[in-house]
Amino acid sequence: VGPGETMMKRLARHRARIVHLVTSLAIGTLCIWLVLAQITPAFWRDVLVELRGLHPASIGLAALCSVVSFLAVGRYDAVAHRHFQTGVPARQAMMSGTIAIALAQTMGLGVISGALVRWRMLPGISMGMALRLSAFVSLSFMAALLGVTAVACLSFNAPGFTFWPALAVVLALPVAIGAAFVHPVLRLGRFGLTMPSLTAFGSILIWTTVDTVAAAAALFVLIPGGEIVFGVLLPVFLLALGAALLTGTPGGVGPFELVLFALLPGGATVELLSGVVAFRAVYYAGPALVAIVLMLRPLADHRRRRDPVPSGLTAAPRAEVGVVRQNGGTVLDDGIARSAVWSPGQTLCALFDPWGSDRTDITASLATAARDRNLQPSIYKCSARTALRARQSGWFVSHIADEAVLVPSRHDILSPPFSGLRRKLRAAEKAGIIISQPANLPLFEMAAIDAAWQSAHGGARGCTIGIFCPSYLAHQKVFAARHNGTLIGFASFHHNPQEWCLDLMRHDPAAPDGTMHSLVHHAVAAAACQSIPRFSLAAVTACPDPTSAPLRRIARLAVRKSGGPGLRQFKSGFRPRWQPLYAAAPNRVILALALADIAQAVFRRGSQAAVPTPHHDDENYEVASRLAS
Repeated sequence: VGPGETMMKRLARHRARIVHLVTSLAIGTLCIWLVLAQITPAFWRDVLVELRGLHPASIGLAALCSVVSFLAVGRYDAVAHRHFQTGVPARQAMMSGTIAIALAQTMGLGVISGALVRWRMLPGISMGMALRLSAFVSLSFMAALLGVTAVACLSFNAPGFTFWPALAVVLALPVAIGAAFVHPVLRLGRFGLTMPSLTAFGSILIWTTVDTVAAAAALFVLIPGGEIVFGVLLPVFLLALGAALLTGTPGGVGPFELVLFALLPGGATVELLSGVVAFRAVYYAGPALVAIVLMLRPLADHRRRRDPVPSGLTAAPRAEVGVVRQNGGTVLDDGIARSAVWSPGQTLCALFDPWGSDRTDITASLATAARDRNLQPSIYKCSARTALRARQSGWFVSHIADEAVLVPSRHDILSPPFSGLRRKLRAAEKAGIIISQPANLPLFEMAAIDAAWQSAHGGARGCTIGIFCPSYLAHQKVFAARHNGTLIGFASFHHNPQEWCLDLMRHDPAAPDGTMHSLVHHAVAAAACQSIPRFSLAAVTACPDPTSAPLRRIARLAVRKSGGPGLRQFKSGFRPRWQPLYAAAPNRVILALALADIAQAVFRRGSQAAVPTPHHDDENYEVASRLAS
């Protein structure tokens, strides 16, 4: 390949960047020309006079406002590092972000220049991660700035043409929030973009407000004369800032001034131009010079170790914690107790009870871990003891489900209460059903059964409900049912020395009656032979028992539509002991968000799932309504 061809390839690869740079410079040049066309040499002499007359107190107050603004600016990177789970401490994230933005806003091309600064300041991260951090900060700030500008235009004395666009933005905000909740991952062809959580965007919105209001205040105190009211300046300042960021010109020079002069009363006055010049010196040049000095010494690599992969699960009192192997969950270890945690999208959910210590109150460590991920903390399907500890910590607790539990060694189906189960088992035996625990799983046959089951039941759920996956089933006890040598059903069970727990059940729609009962019965017998002290048939939605008759009828309807009665009837045939399970969160709003988040993740499990329909009598119903509890 010749030198000329190599150069052409490089130009083609960087064509988009070159076009963006040239376009930005052209727009900036045009805006500057339009501004200068309105200014005479005498005008500049008057500006210099105004600048010499600036009171030191005004400069000091503007510098203080700039410090407040840049303290808020650093928070953007803290949110971004938590979003990408880089492990960089918040203090280092804020410092590197502040330096990057101080330079990027002066140099222009914010995403690229900001990424280079972040890469320089944080040696432990790659250039690719630096680019992702820079893009995240830029895009999320622009989205937040749009919302803040719209609210400011509706709340203050903004130019009249901004009313309808601002109203449209404010009305569209709930729709955007709902879309981010329903679709936390935005698909762009083969690529997926994880949207910031509602907590993360709420933080960015707050810090954007602090940042921009403080920056506008810095400009306000530097404009001599006192003729411009802050309520008039703020919305115009935000519009000018947005125009400057969209064009990408160095320091926003040109578009920023053009919008200010065009929209503020009086136009390009001597006082306004002198204030803008002083503002650029205090808010742009000063922080950029400080940032250049700080860049001489990169920050040390103090990244925290990533969350461990699910390990040590055999020590957990609940075998069902094994579900984290399929939903991307991890094990949270605070040095005293361990807990399986999983994020369905907006919350960090501790599944079941913690283990490793008698001190089972994990609310403090869970809240810290959630904050480090831009999430809200919650606990899902925990026992009464953990729920009591959470309530003592001030959390709101709700009874959401009942777990069917039995002791394998005491499971005697010959006693009278098991007459219904005996009939099911006799029907399966008469049909010639043979139950076995295969050493090598018949995966192809199992996949066919799973496909037939999904076709009949409208698709599968996931996340906190088992799905068919060979690597996932490899960690479970699996029992298979055959009829005339053909596989017609199977059931899998989480297991550890303390407990076996029913997880995935699949059967051919044409399987003889009693097939699923026989599978579970043989699993209970196998657990008894291995002296397993506890056997869980998993949970069902809590029985509806509100005090109000109308609410009770609504709750019964919700449970019936969710398949609750059939599921409870199936498990009741084994005469289990029903134990209440609870959900907990810092308050009612977060608990409602957590339960909705879990339900959304469960229904969103896979693209192969058709329109989800309630499970009938052979899977764990996951989320109970507040009315039902």
